[in-house]
Amino acid sequence: MGKWGSGSLKSFLERIGDKIRYPREPLKERIARALYRLNVQLEKLEQKSARLEQRDREIFERCIGAHLAKDYAHAAIYANECAEIRMMAKIVISAELALERVILRLQTIEEIGDVLAQMAPVVGVVRETRGKLAGVIPEVANELGDINTLLNNTLLEAGETKAQSLDVEVSSEVAKTVLDEANAVADQKIRERFPDLPIPIAPTKRPLEPPVATPIATDDQDAPLENQVYNYIKERGGELDLSQCATDLSVSSEDVRKVLEKLKDEGKINFQ
Repeated sequence: MGKWGSGSLKSFLERIGDKIRYPREPLKERIARALYRLNVQLEKLEQKSARLEQRDREIFERCIGAHLAKDYAHAAIYANECAEIRMMAKIVISAELALERVILRLQTIEEIGDVLAQMAPVVGVVRETRGKLAGVIPEVANELGDINTLLNNTLLEAGETKAQSLDVEVSSEVAKTVLDEANAVADQKIRERFPDLPIPIAPTKRPLEPPVATPIATDDQDAPLENQVYNYIKERGGELDLSQCATDLSVSSEDVRKVLEKLKDEGKINFQ
């Protein structure tokens, strides 16, 4: 028996390889794998939503405390932070609801087996949800991208050439309906789970008229601070940032506010 040359052996293996067809993973198993991965991501979204709600509760309490103390500058800062948290929470809750719909649809496919008609909208919903989460929870968005690829390949194999046109014509419309419904329900859940924010009464910057050249008495115990605040306003041409003033003078915002009220009552400054 002659020996095989390396080139002949390689050519033989290539010819054999062309005739071998590895069996594809059954569609039911692919769907089961996609369901498992989607449930994992849904759990991550639920955990993220809970953390956002807890964080909002903490900031909200600070906002209320600052508002009651009439520290409107800090109340506004906390209110803005709550608003940002709630925008993020709406995205996460909307994504939760969308994935729940996707999971239900895939479970229906497992039971009925109508892959082509049922899966096309699922691909669209997963794709759009991934896009919304990209800037909020990148790791979930990346995983949804992989799941979308898995589902799309399954759809293409199930319907072959017809699947692509079905994905464009059907899934986009159904996906839009599902996402719109998820957004509407998310709005309702935000209103139910997050309390209304107090509206700050005073802005951070208070427009003041330049101080009049009136001497300030020095026998009052608050006179040193009055002098400092008075000169602080004068140096800035009549404009005052309450929080910044308190920081620069190493006193509390409430002390600065009291001095401002006193200077106003004495006619030394005027503001709206």
